[in-house]
Amino acid sequence: MIAGIRLVRTLWWITGVILLTCQPSPAQERLCDPSFEDCYTPLLQAVQTETVGIDMAFYWTELPGLADAIISRHQAGVPVRVTVEPRASTKFPQNQLILDRLKAAGVPMRYKLGDGILHVKMLLLAGQNMVVFSSSNFGDADVRPYEPFVNYVDGAWYFSDDPAVVNSFKTRYDDLWTDTIAYGNYANTGPLTRKYPTHPIDSSLNFLPNQNLSQDYGARTIAQIDQETQKIDLTMYRVTNNNICDALLRAVARGVPVRLLAEPNEYRFDASRLGAELTGPYNMDRLHAAGVQLRMRKHLGLNHQKSISLYGRGLTIFGSSNWSWQSFNYQEEHNYFTNKLWFFQWFVNQFNRKWNSTTEYEPFVPLPPAAPVNLAPGNGSTAGQSVMLTWEGGRWAHKYDVYFGTNEGNLALLAPDVITGTFGSDGSETYLVSGLQNGVTYYWRIVSKTMANQTAGGPAWRFTASGTAPAPAAPMQLLLDSAGPAVDQVASLNSILLLRDPFPVVNGADLLNLGSDRNTRVIIFVRNLQLVQGETASSVVVNLVDANNQNYEVTAESVQPVSNADFVQVIFRLPDNLAAGTCTVRIKAHGLVSSTGSMRIRI
Repeated sequence: MIAGIRLVRTLWWITGVILLTCQPSPAQERLCDPSFEDCYTPLLQAVQTETVGIDMAFYWTELPGLADAIISRHQAGVPVRVTVEPRASTKFPQNQLILDRLKAAGVPMRYKLGDGILHVKMLLLAGQNMVVFSSSNFGDADVRPYEPFVNYVDGAWYFSDDPAVVNSFKTRYDDLWTDTIAYGNYANTGPLTRKYPTHPIDSSLNFLPNQNLSQDYGARTIAQIDQETQKIDLTMYRVTNNNICDALLRAVARGVPVRLLAEPNEYRFDASRLGAELTGPYNMDRLHAAGVQLRMRKHLGLNHQKSISLYGRGLTIFGSSNWSWQSFNYQEEHNYFTNKLWFFQWFVNQFNRKWNSTTEYEPFVPLPPAAPVNLAPGNGSTAGQSVMLTWEGGRWAHKYDVYFGTNEGNLALLAPDVITGTFGSDGSETYLVSGLQNGVTYYWRIVSKTMANQTAGGPAWRFTASGTAPAPAAPMQLLLDSAGPAVDQVASLNSILLLRDPFPVVNGADLLNLGSDRNTRVIIFVRNLQLVQGETASSVVVNLVDANNQNYEVTAESVQPVSNADFVQVIFRLPDNLAAGTCTVRIKAHGLVSSTGSMRIRI
């Protein structure tokens, strides 16, 4: 929730309604803009007047009045079903108070188990043949502004009585309600039965997760972006997936103008911000550098919208999915790919108003990284004639310039734009220099850079090369998957099924493992790791840091060379309590630590 005082500025309100009210649309379809409109009252009235049935699903809610209206309808004998995500209460404590209230009132409730969160935001009213869904949550400032155009949450609420849309949501909701694998009974549930006739899902709807990989939100959206020839506008809360951002870069390269309204809290944030990832600022910086036009939220609220306008075909993509791997085919999501002309024009008008506003959005200004910190060789130390320069690159750094020489005041640029290590402070960066002369003193300095080429320089350190000092061991390097969703995605496989991540902690599909320990075994690949004679695999430790920042030290079960390759495969067991989400991976052996990578975990 955004803290604020609800103000109604009559002149702004009337002007906004006159200029920005939704475009004419068929029947009862409409879009509501919470930047200046009250979208809460029509939501509340729709619930209060429903007499046949209410189905609701949400990530979180902080609207006690809406909860009371649902309880009142339930007590009046209207069938009600609510699907919830209790894990959201960690971040939004008031959500739990409302879940408790619904439970105490006897409302039937189910909840999402593992395999990603329930990220949808929808309300289905059977008697009115209407569905309402949004990119926003059921929060106070999500449904109406604290102050129009000044303090609000960016989004849109879609009220639809289009039979193709409504019937698709009915079928999907019945699917979830009767699913006993991904969903569990939270409270007051009787027999799990379907309520509606089963309809085919309309091709414009995108419900996730989906076993049909063509419905993957990322794949489906990338395919549309790659076909665009005129112009792309998008408002996107989170842009942490590299592959979909690559599609925007391809569009810019072929001359298609791209504009992005972004959220500053996804560009700079502290470690306590749940869900934010360092690939977000990485992508914003490289999009800016490539020519994508960016503006950042300036108003007092939050940009939580997820919408794309593709002008060449009048296509709008709108829904709950962020540009993150979790939203592509892992979490429960709903998205709408539509060519409805009024729908497209509504989003175009909304985007242009915000883009041209000097009070709601402002030009993106790329920020520098933190300064690098030198680690080794130590300042004033003696090192070999081959030396591994090691440093911590600093938060927000994406690449590095390595300066080296014998004259501290005039160091040469030895290597520009070196990409090594991992984002943030989870792992150090390295660069090997060789062929140094015995007895000569050398100086080195690192300049950290973002993808927008903002810089922060570190200090110059010196060391003296010695022919008697031992040569450094080559650093262990995790092999990365260049096709993965993250820059540091580890090349990894389920050791039995040979499937890529995300991996379940407990592998229920592994029919070959009939023992009591059904935890997934994962294969990763490491360069410059070799066991000495008599050494066992247990001397190698896999360090995991999960999405809850819990640290695990897991001994390897197998370390084997790969034929005709310069790397080995390491097999390890996923620990029992590993949290779902992105997990960082490192290898520890012989007193050394490998580069850092990441992989995805599901429960």
